[in-house]
Amino acid sequence: MRYFSSVLVAMLCSSVLADEAGLRLSKDELTALVTNTESSYLTRSGSLQRWRNDPSGKFVASTDNKKHGGAMGMRASSAPGSWRISDEGKYCVQIEWRRDTEDWCAFIVKGEDGSYYLTRVDPARKIEFLK
Repeated sequence: MRYFSSVLVAMLCSSVLADEAGLRLSKDELTALVTNTESSYLTRSGSLQRWRNDPSGKFVASTDNKKHGGAMGMRASSAPGSWRISDEGKYCVQIEWRRDTEDWCAFIVKGEDGSYYLTRVDPARKIEFLK
């Protein structure tokens, strides 16, 4: 019976951390992964965004600005921002773009291929952390 209880607890714990064929990183794992890395991801509108996760929590983000750039005659732009790891272990980003503020938090999930994703394993939600 004791063995069965241990197996059941282990299964429940692992299912809490498994998200769509990936493994959700803990707060400590995420902090170690993210600090001092360059983040990059492709937004839903097709803009490539990049920033360096400085230990201070501050950064300057850059984008190729596909959402607003074409019609306005400006392409690439940059803006100040900040990052943090929430108490529940989410990666949180705030960027003060000229036209609007981007403010989001997401669990980071590691896929079976070693790539990282926002909330669930989905190629459209891939995010990179490069040293």
